Amino acid sequence: MSDAIRFLGTSDGLPTADRCHASVLVKLGGHTILLDCGEPCSHTLKALGMDFNALDAVFITHLHSDHIAGLPMLLQSLWLEQRTRPLPVWMPRRAIRPFRTWLRHCLLDEQVFPYRIHWNAITATTPATVGQLRVQAYRNTHLDAIRARYARRHSEISFDAYSFLITAGGKRIVYSGDIGAAGDLVPLLREPVDALITELAHSSPEAVFAVLAGRKIRQVLFTHVGRVVRARQESVARQARRLLRPSRVQFVADGDVAKL
Repeated sequence: MSDAIRFLGTSDGLPTADRCHASVLVKLGGHTILLDCGEPCSHTLKALGMDFNALDAVFITHLHSDHIAGLPMLLQSLWLEQRTRPLPVWMPRRAIRPFRTWLRHCLLDEQVFPYRIHWNAITATTPATVGQLRVQAYRNTHLDAIRARYARRHSEISFDAYSFLITAGGKRIVYSGDIGAAGDLVPLLREPVDALITELAHSSPEAVFAVLAGRKIRQVLFTHVGRVVRARQESVARQARRLLRPSRVQFVADGDVAKL
């Protein structure tokens, strides 16, 4: 696969018969990274014939289970497929220790893996690098309301959520992850982008279209579309194509591939 985005899971977090949970495989600049690990991403990668040694890194935007629940099985799959290369995994800082504890309780002892996991904390100040590929994190407001309700009682929990700007070889991809408001996209779109992957479950289409209108985005790929919007997706798609012209607009499904 040349530079491209493959959608492994496009669900909005609710159980659906036709969509897996959030996971996006990006190949850019000769590197392959996985954005979020909603289940059953390891099954999907295997079905695609993915070489488990070819995955260069994993990035987790936040800790909602539809974005991270497939990660233990992915790490187990890499073990059982005899991966040998180290695997960098990036996630919010406070998530790393409890996640590694979860792995132990899943009877996944990192010491027996034939590969090493390099655990890295996402920061909005320093970009992550995977070879020539660069991933700049931008904190968003997706978990701010939950933080306000629960942080005092649960100070040990990570309430951080991020969006990513991914660059390599002169190409720019934005992955919103889950956002709290359409305005979270603004800092990532100050310069032209080749592809914007953004959700339509936590902000209204009208609010998102208002932010995107007039910006230089070659293609807009809507994923994580909520049930209310899906029920009227044809009319929403027509509105998006009219308001976001000349951007190419696509409402993606599991298995779709967008070339860069």
